[in-house]
Amino acid sequence: MKLIDTHLHLWNINEFSLPWLDGEGSVLKRNYSINDYSKDMAAGSDYEIEKAVYVEVDSADFEKERENQYALNLCRDSSNMVSAAIISGDLTKDQFKEYINAYRDIPQVKGVRQVLHVPSVKPGTCLSGQFIENVRYLGENDFLFEGCLRNEELHDLYQMAKQCPDTMIVLDHMGIADPDIISKPAPDAEELAYKRKWIKNLTLLAGLEHVVCKISGLNPAGEWNADTLRPAVDIALDIFGEDRVMFASNYPVCNIATGLSPWIKSLDEITRERGEEFQKKLFYNNAKRIYHL
Repeated sequence: MKLIDTHLHLWNINEFSLPWLDGEGSVLKRNYSINDYSKDMAAGSDYEIEKAVYVEVDSADFEKERENQYALNLCRDSSNMVSAAIISGDLTKDQFKEYINAYRDIPQVKGVRQVLHVPSVKPGTCLSGQFIENVRYLGENDFLFEGCLRNEELHDLYQMAKQCPDTMIVLDHMGIADPDIISKPAPDAEELAYKRKWIKNLTLLAGLEHVVCKISGLNPAGEWNADTLRPAVDIALDIFGEDRVMFASNYPVCNIATGLSPWIKSLDEITRERGEEFQKKLFYNNAKRIYHL
Protein backbone atom coordinates (compact mmCIF):
# COMPACT_ATOMS: atom_id res chain seq x y z
CA MET A 1 0.00 0.00 0.00
CA LYS A 2 1.30 3.44 -0.94
CA LEU A 3 0.72 6.19 1.58
CA ILE A 4 0.96 9.93 2.00
CA ASP A 5 1.92 10.85 5.54
CA THR A 6 0.39 14.23 6.34
CA HIS A 7 2.14 14.79 9.67
CA LEU A 8 5.89 14.24 9.93
CA HIS A 9 8.13 15.91 12.50
CA LEU A 10 11.93 15.85 12.33
CA TRP A 11 14.34 17.62 14.64
CA ASN A 12 17.92 17.96 15.72
CA ILE A 13 18.11 19.12 19.33
CA ASN A 14 21.75 20.06 18.82
CA GLU A 15 20.72 22.54 16.12
CA PHE A 16 17.30 23.77 17.29
CA SER A 17 15.84 24.70 20.64
CA LEU A 18 12.56 22.93 21.39
CA PRO A 19 11.43 24.24 24.79
CA TRP A 20 8.50 21.82 24.99
CA LEU A 21 10.92 18.89 25.07
CA ASP A 22 12.30 19.99 28.44
CA GLY A 23 9.63 18.02 30.28
CA GLU A 24 9.58 15.03 27.94
CA GLY A 25 11.17 11.64 28.48
CA SER A 26 13.99 10.02 26.59
CA VAL A 27 11.77 8.65 23.78
CA LEU A 28 11.45 12.09 22.21
CA LYS A 29 14.45 13.89 23.65
CA ARG A 30 16.87 12.84 20.92
CA ASN A 31 17.50 13.65 17.28
CA TYR A 32 15.09 12.35 14.63
CA SER A 33 16.28 12.52 11.03
CA ILE A 34 14.76 11.56 7.70
CA ASN A 35 16.94 8.44 7.86
CA ASP A 36 15.39 7.46 11.21
CA TYR A 37 11.95 7.87 9.69
CA SER A 38 12.85 5.75 6.67
CA LYS A 39 14.33 2.99 8.85
CA ASP A 40 11.29 2.90 11.10
CA MET A 41 9.04 2.80 8.06
CA ALA A 42 11.01 -0.10 6.62
CA ALA A 43 9.92 -2.16 9.62
CA GLY A 44 6.47 -2.28 8.01
CA SER A 45 7.38 -3.84 4.67
CA ASP A 46 3.77 -3.95 3.41
CA TYR A 47 3.60 -0.14 3.27
CA GLU A 48 5.45 2.55 1.35
CA ILE A 49 5.44 6.24 2.20
CA GLU A 50 5.45 7.91 -1.21
CA LYS A 51 5.12 11.49 0.04
CA ALA A 52 5.22 13.19 3.43
CA VAL A 53 4.24 16.60 4.75
CA TYR A 54 6.68 18.14 7.21
CA VAL A 55 4.87 19.88 10.07
CA GLU A 56 6.61 22.52 12.19
CA VAL A 57 7.92 21.36 15.57
CA ASP A 58 7.17 24.40 17.77
CA SER A 59 10.77 25.48 17.93
CA ALA A 60 11.79 28.53 19.96
CA ASP A 61 10.46 31.82 18.57
CA PHE A 62 13.86 33.10 17.48
CA GLU A 63 14.40 29.95 15.38
CA LYS A 64 11.09 29.79 13.51
CA GLU A 65 12.36 31.11 10.20
CA ARG A 66 15.48 28.97 10.37
CA GLU A 67 13.26 25.93 10.90
CA ASN A 68 11.22 27.01 7.87
CA GLN A 69 14.39 26.94 5.75
CA TYR A 70 15.26 23.51 7.15
CA ALA A 71 11.83 22.26 6.08
CA LEU A 72 12.14 23.77 2.61
CA ASN A 73 15.56 22.18 2.14
CA LEU A 74 13.96 18.82 2.89
CA CYS A 75 11.18 19.49 0.38
CA ARG A 76 13.66 20.44 -2.34
CA ASP A 77 15.82 17.35 -1.82
CA SER A 78 14.50 14.77 -4.26
CA SER A 79 16.29 11.94 -2.44
CA ASN A 80 13.62 11.86 0.29
CA MET A 81 9.82 11.67 0.39
CA VAL A 82 9.16 15.07 2.02
CA SER A 83 7.13 16.99 -0.56
CA ALA A 84 5.47 19.82 1.34
CA ALA A 85 5.66 21.80 4.57
CA ILE A 86 3.35 23.32 7.14
CA ILE A 87 5.39 26.12 8.66
CA SER A 88 5.05 27.87 11.99
CA GLY A 89 3.50 31.29 12.37
CA ASP A 90 2.22 33.53 15.14
CA LEU A 91 -1.28 34.55 14.08
CA THR A 92 -1.73 36.75 17.14
CA LYS A 93 0.60 39.37 15.60
CA ASP A 94 -0.35 42.10 13.16
CA GLN A 95 2.99 41.51 11.40
CA PHE A 96 1.85 38.00 10.40
CA LYS A 97 0.73 39.07 6.92
CA GLU A 98 4.17 40.46 6.12
CA TYR A 99 5.71 37.26 7.48
CA ILE A 100 3.60 34.86 5.39
CA ASN A 101 3.87 37.01 2.26
CA ALA A 102 7.51 35.94 2.02
CA TYR A 103 6.31 32.36 1.37
CA ARG A 104 3.49 33.04 -1.12
CA ASP A 105 5.53 32.06 -4.17
CA ILE A 106 7.07 28.95 -2.62
CA PRO A 107 4.87 26.04 -3.77
CA GLN A 108 6.14 23.63 -1.12
CA VAL A 109 4.63 25.74 1.68
CA LYS A 110 1.02 24.62 2.02
CA GLY A 111 -0.05 26.33 5.21
CA VAL A 112 0.61 27.41 8.77
CA ARG A 113 0.29 25.81 12.17
CA GLN A 114 0.40 27.51 15.53
CA VAL A 115 0.47 25.11 18.48
CA LEU A 116 -2.30 26.17 20.86
CA HIS A 117 -2.19 23.36 23.42
CA VAL A 118 0.99 24.36 25.27
CA PRO A 119 0.71 25.94 28.75
CA SER A 120 2.00 29.30 27.52
CA VAL A 121 -1.02 29.74 25.23
CA LYS A 122 -4.17 31.02 26.91
CA PRO A 123 -7.54 29.43 26.16
CA GLY A 124 -9.45 31.41 23.55
CA THR A 125 -6.33 32.63 21.75
CA CYS A 126 -7.72 31.62 18.34
CA LEU A 127 -10.84 33.71 18.92
CA SER A 128 -9.15 37.10 18.95
CA GLY A 129 -9.93 39.48 16.12
CA GLN A 130 -6.30 39.55 15.00
CA PHE A 131 -6.07 35.76 14.90
CA ILE A 132 -9.25 35.41 12.86
CA GLU A 133 -8.17 38.14 10.45
CA ASN A 134 -4.89 36.31 9.87
CA VAL A 135 -6.59 32.94 9.33
CA ARG A 136 -8.79 34.60 6.71
CA TYR A 137 -5.69 36.04 5.08
CA LEU A 138 -4.26 32.52 4.79
CA GLY A 139 -7.26 31.42 2.74
CA GLU A 140 -7.07 34.51 0.56
CA ASN A 141 -3.53 33.42 -0.37
CA ASP A 142 -4.25 29.71 -0.87
CA PHE A 143 -2.75 28.59 2.43
CA LEU A 144 -4.51 26.35 4.93
CA PHE A 145 -4.49 26.55 8.71
CA GLU A 146 -3.76 23.58 10.97
CA GLY A 147 -5.46 23.60 14.36
CA CYS A 148 -3.69 21.79 17.18
CA LEU A 149 -5.29 22.64 20.49
CA ARG A 150 -6.45 21.20 23.79
CA ASN A 151 -9.34 18.75 23.54
CA GLU A 152 -11.50 20.79 25.89
CA GLU A 153 -11.08 23.84 23.61
CA LEU A 154 -12.25 22.27 20.35
CA HIS A 155 -15.32 24.49 20.43
CA ASP A 156 -12.98 27.49 20.13
CA LEU A 157 -11.70 26.08 16.85
CA TYR A 158 -15.29 25.62 15.67
CA GLN A 159 -16.15 29.23 16.50
CA MET A 160 -13.03 30.42 14.71
CA ALA A 161 -13.59 28.22 11.66
CA LYS A 162 -17.16 29.52 11.26
CA GLN A 163 -15.72 33.00 10.78
CA CYS A 164 -13.14 31.84 8.19
CA PRO A 165 -15.23 29.98 5.59
CA ASP A 166 -12.76 30.50 2.75
CA THR A 167 -9.75 29.01 4.58
CA MET A 168 -9.20 25.26 4.68
CA ILE A 169 -8.95 24.22 8.34
CA VAL A 170 -7.16 20.99 9.24
CA LEU A 171 -7.91 19.50 12.66
CA ASP A 172 -4.77 17.80 13.94
CA HIS A 173 -4.94 14.47 15.76
CA MET A 174 -8.75 14.22 15.92
CA GLY A 175 -8.67 16.93 18.56
CA ILE A 176 -6.12 15.13 20.76
CA ALA A 177 -8.63 12.62 22.07
CA ASP A 178 -7.76 10.23 24.93
CA PRO A 179 -8.22 6.72 23.47
CA ASP A 180 -8.26 5.14 26.93
CA ILE A 181 -11.40 7.10 27.81
CA ILE A 182 -13.06 6.75 24.40
CA SER A 183 -12.67 2.95 24.37
CA LYS A 184 -13.53 2.35 28.03
CA PRO A 185 -16.42 -0.15 28.25
CA ALA A 186 -17.78 1.26 31.53
CA PRO A 187 -16.84 4.94 31.78
CA ASP A 188 -17.68 6.92 34.89
CA ALA A 189 -19.78 10.08 34.69
CA GLU A 190 -16.79 12.37 34.10
CA GLU A 191 -15.36 10.12 31.39
CA LEU A 192 -18.73 9.83 29.68
CA ALA A 193 -19.09 13.61 29.69
CA TYR A 194 -15.59 13.91 28.14
CA LYS A 195 -16.50 11.48 25.37
CA ARG A 196 -19.83 13.15 24.64
CA LYS A 197 -18.26 16.60 24.50
CA TRP A 198 -15.56 15.37 22.11
CA ILE A 199 -18.16 13.81 19.81
CA LYS A 200 -20.30 16.95 19.91
CA ASN A 201 -17.36 19.20 19.01
CA LEU A 202 -16.20 16.91 16.20
CA THR A 203 -19.75 16.92 14.85
CA LEU A 204 -19.87 20.72 14.92
CA LEU A 205 -16.51 20.97 13.15
CA ALA A 206 -17.50 18.40 10.54
CA GLY A 207 -20.62 20.43 9.85
CA LEU A 208 -18.34 23.04 8.27
CA GLU A 209 -17.40 21.93 4.76
CA HIS A 210 -13.97 23.58 4.89
CA VAL A 211 -12.80 21.58 7.94
CA VAL A 212 -10.95 18.28 7.51
CA CYS A 213 -9.46 15.90 10.07
CA LYS A 214 -6.16 14.05 10.46
CA ILE A 215 -6.55 10.54 11.84
CA SER A 216 -3.64 10.43 14.24
CA GLY A 217 -2.40 11.35 17.68
CA LEU A 218 -3.73 8.43 19.72
CA ASN A 219 -1.39 7.77 22.63
CA PRO A 220 -2.84 5.11 24.95
CA ALA A 221 -1.26 5.03 28.40
CA GLY A 222 -1.19 1.26 28.80
CA GLU A 223 -1.37 -1.86 26.68
CA TRP A 224 -3.17 -1.38 23.41
CA ASN A 225 -4.18 -3.08 20.19
CA ALA A 226 -6.24 -2.22 17.13
CA ASP A 227 -9.46 -2.88 19.02
CA THR A 228 -8.63 -0.37 21.76
CA LEU A 229 -7.87 2.28 19.12
CA ARG A 230 -10.87 1.42 16.97
CA PRO A 231 -13.62 3.33 18.86
CA ALA A 232 -11.88 6.72 18.58
CA VAL A 233 -10.89 6.14 14.95
CA ASP A 234 -14.34 4.94 13.93
CA ILE A 235 -16.06 7.91 15.59
CA ALA A 236 -13.85 10.42 13.75
CA LEU A 237 -14.19 8.60 10.42
CA ASP A 238 -17.96 8.34 10.71
CA ILE A 239 -18.35 12.00 11.65
CA PHE A 240 -16.09 13.51 8.99
CA GLY A 241 -16.79 11.02 6.22
CA GLU A 242 -14.59 9.44 3.61
CA ASP A 243 -13.62 12.62 1.73
CA ARG A 244 -12.42 14.73 4.67
CA VAL A 245 -10.07 12.44 6.60
CA MET A 246 -6.34 11.88 6.12
CA PHE A 247 -3.84 9.43 7.50
CA ALA A 248 -1.08 10.96 9.61
CA SER A 249 1.70 9.31 11.57
CA ASN A 250 2.65 12.12 13.95
CA TYR A 251 6.16 10.67 13.82
CA PRO A 252 8.14 10.58 16.10
CA VAL A 253 5.57 11.59 18.74
CA CYS A 254 3.78 8.34 17.92
CA ASN A 255 6.74 6.56 19.54
CA ILE A 256 5.37 7.54 22.95
CA ALA A 257 2.82 4.76 22.55
CA THR A 258 2.26 2.99 19.24
CA GLY A 259 5.31 3.51 17.07
CA LEU A 260 5.19 4.18 13.34
CA SER A 261 4.63 0.82 11.64
CA PRO A 262 2.32 -0.59 14.34
CA TRP A 263 0.12 2.51 14.04
CA ILE A 264 -0.13 2.13 10.26
CA LYS A 265 -0.90 -1.58 10.54
CA SER A 266 -3.57 -0.93 13.16
CA LEU A 267 -5.23 1.80 11.09
CA ASP A 268 -5.15 -0.49 8.07
CA GLU A 269 -6.82 -3.23 10.10
CA ILE A 270 -9.42 -0.88 11.59
CA THR A 271 -10.47 0.49 8.18
CA ARG A 272 -10.15 -2.59 5.99
CA GLU A 273 -13.82 -3.49 6.32
CA ARG A 274 -14.70 -0.07 4.89
CA GLY A 275 -13.31 -1.17 1.55
CA GLU A 276 -10.42 -0.48 -0.79
CA GLU A 277 -11.77 2.81 -2.14
CA PHE A 278 -12.23 4.20 1.36
CA GLN A 279 -8.67 3.24 2.28
CA LYS A 280 -7.28 4.83 -0.88
CA LYS A 281 -8.94 8.09 0.11
CA LEU A 282 -7.82 7.89 3.73
CA PHE A 283 -4.22 6.88 3.10
CA TYR A 284 -3.52 8.74 -0.16
CA ASN A 285 -6.09 10.48 -2.35
CA ASN A 286 -7.52 12.96 0.16
CA ALA A 287 -4.07 14.16 1.20
CA LYS A 288 -3.03 14.58 -2.41
CA ARG A 289 -6.08 16.74 -3.06
CA ILE A 290 -6.13 18.78 0.16
CA TYR A 291 -2.40 19.56 0.13
CA HIS A 292 -2.21 19.93 -3.68
CA LEU A 293 0.65 17.44 -3.90
